Amino acid sequence: MHWHGVRLINAMDGSPPLTQEGVAPGKSFDYRFIAPDAGTFWYHAPSRKPVGLYGALIVSETEPVDVDHDVSLIFAVESSAVDIVSWKLNGAPSLDITAQTNERLRLRFLNAAPSQILNLRIGGLRAFVMATDGQPAEPFAARDGRLSLGPGNRVDVFIDCTLFPEATAPVTIEGMAAPIARIVCQAGTAAIKAPRQEPHPLPPNGLPERMDFARALRFEGVGSRAGVERKAPLFTVKRGRTVVLKLSNPTSENAYIHLHGHSFRLLDALDDGWKPFWLDTLPLAPGTDARVGFVADNRGKWLIEGLVGSHGADEAWFEVT
Repeated sequence: MHWHGVRLINAMDGSPPLTQEGVAPGKSFDYRFIAPDAGTFWYHAPSRKPVGLYGALIVSETEPVDVDHDVSLIFAVESSAVDIVSWKLNGAPSLDITAQTNERLRLRFLNAAPSQILNLRIGGLRAFVMATDGQPAEPFAARDGRLSLGPGNRVDVFIDCTLFPEATAPVTIEGMAAPIARIVCQAGTAAIKAPRQEPHPLPPNGLPERMDFARALRFEGVGSRAGVERKAPLFTVKRGRTVVLKLSNPTSENAYIHLHGHSFRLLDALDDGWKPFWLDTLPLAPGTDARVGFVADNRGKWLIEGLVGSHGADEAWFEVT
């Protein structure tokens, strides 16, 4: 079982045969770890195909968060046949999410599909992105209410139910005619009289505020076709050193790269900044590349998974000593 996005100890990462052997039929394995970060994570069996063994892992903040409702929304596909993708939300074809006037919703979106990008639009209400892949972000409004999640990505948004009583806001998936969810603003005696102000950031998880790019270990050509044998690490790095990776997708299909044990920043072109959020999984369009940076602060052997379309791909790994 892989604990996707959790910066746990290496032995509990669930990456056979790198960190443990697979659990044989009729046998068992106990996963025991301290969850170091608050946020939206998930668990799943290491597989390229839709499987029944997956779910959300929610780690609560130690400080109170100013929301009235906290809702996990797991998107999965019923079929992955070519050109036939049927999305389900929490196992159902559609879902209503209810709140009273001016109440604040925390919606935790999770794309559990193995190879499909989830393009969503929240209509009629302002959505603030508060966290990505489990890690707090500098809050920003989703442009036109749109969210895009690659396989394994998570996004936490805050939405205030500011519509007239009994009005609804649709949540739609690109390519689907009917909404997969509706936010229903109900009237009630407990309704909050005045709208809230824009949300404050979530409590930080202690990820590094700065990275030492001058002394960074740099590696290029990491991606969906790394061509690296699993017997040897792609690179070895001392704990605490900054790592900069150039991730590449030379294929004609969408690719997705997932980094185990760490969260990374999407870097600007000249090492002069980064996007205001963290990720552990990055979608790459055909023929594109991107540069990411992270501090290698978690000892052990960690996978860099690359997936092209719905096909299997190479798995490289690196070691933090």
